[in-house]
Amino acid sequence: MKRSKPIVSLLLLLAVSLSCKLLEKATNKGSNGPAIDFTTRAPGLNVKVQLDKKQTSSGKIGKGGGSVSLAAADGSKFMLEVPANAVNAETTITLTAVKTIDGAPLDSNAPIAVQLEPSGLLFNEVATLTIVPGKEISVKEQIVFGYEGEGKDYHLMPVDPKSKEIKIRVMNFSGAGVGSASDTAWAANLALQASEASTRIWQKFGEYTQGERKALLEGNEGDGNFHANLKSALDQYEDQVVRKEMVAAELDCHHARTALHHLIFLERSRALDGIPEGANVRENMAKLEKIGEKCPGSYRVSGTSNNVSFTGEICSLDKPFVINGKFGNGSETQTFTPSGTTSGTVQEAGNSGGCTQSGGGTYKIVLNEQGSGTLEFTETVTGVCGPFSNTKTVTFKASLQPASDLSCQ
Repeated sequence: MKRSKPIVSLLLLLAVSLSCKLLEKATNKGSNGPAIDFTTRAPGLNVKVQLDKKQTSSGKIGKGGGSVSLAAADGSKFMLEVPANAVNAETTITLTAVKTIDGAPLDSNAPIAVQLEPSGLLFNEVATLTIVPGKEISVKEQIVFGYEGEGKDYHLMPVDPKSKEIKIRVMNFSGAGVGSASDTAWAANLALQASEASTRIWQKFGEYTQGERKALLEGNEGDGNFHANLKSALDQYEDQVVRKEMVAAELDCHHARTALHHLIFLERSRALDGIPEGANVRENMAKLEKIGEKCPGSYRVSGTSNNVSFTGEICSLDKPFVINGKFGNGSETQTFTPSGTTSGTVQEAGNSGGCTQSGGGTYKIVLNEQGSGTLEFTETVTGVCGPFSNTKTVTFKASLQPASDLSCQ
């Protein structure tokens, strides 16, 4: 009997070891490619983008899809093609030429690129941005990149690996383009670690698809592990990110919209590369949509902060919205562009007694369990009155109240 405890302990140890191996196997099933960490936070690479607002083009895209084109002064051409059902309602899309990008691992700070707006727009289907450079860049030197907002989280972008033309896959805005880079700069791009998980999967897809495209267009056979690596990356993204977001959505409906978008992205990416869809995809999408309905999507904004009284309406937290402010004998308009459902950028334009003020910054939204919340934004604003000007940074807060009665289009 004295030996029973050691034997039991040994059996328990073996059982735990086996269960851990089974769990590891279940979590990484079908993921035979390189291991990718989608959960550890990273600083990312932010770049400084300067736009050429004289070179811009806009068009309306409805549920039936459509396209918007821009011909730049240097002869470069851009065309965004949006498939049917990519947007839920008619949306005005604008393409603006990029003048310079500072801080990116490229051989020049003047790549061929466009800013896509409204910033933060999310597609239900994969759109395609085709770029025809006015001045040829050899395939070997091409670096196809993207960034969020006004230059956040610079990263590689996925492309059509079989296309001689530069065809970039797009599921959300803000900027994308192509630049030239030596082997050293290409290595620097491969070493990037995006801060957001959803951007990190684009980075890996950019690495794989751009590498495959270069090999094929240069007459080589390409990477025999190309499709296996793509599948592995998506499987790991599902395990580390999407499944956790789906669980979070069941506990808090405010996570449902993000989880649904990432699940859609996952499956659209699989379909593009001929990978079978995951298990119970349709049921999970329907479930997340139903959970999302529990959270009010529309809000009224009100409150006074730093002597400014704010009013406005938000039809959806993941779409651009505007609120108005009044102070003394002046007024201002705040235009918010989401990068997600709880944060983004803001631009201000105002006037008072013949003086003007303008500037911008960032915002965040915090919602409580009851559905109401707070909108907080910090701006650096410059006021101009005749020959005098003054710049200051101010933080404002306003309250959000659910408003399901809003007639949003």
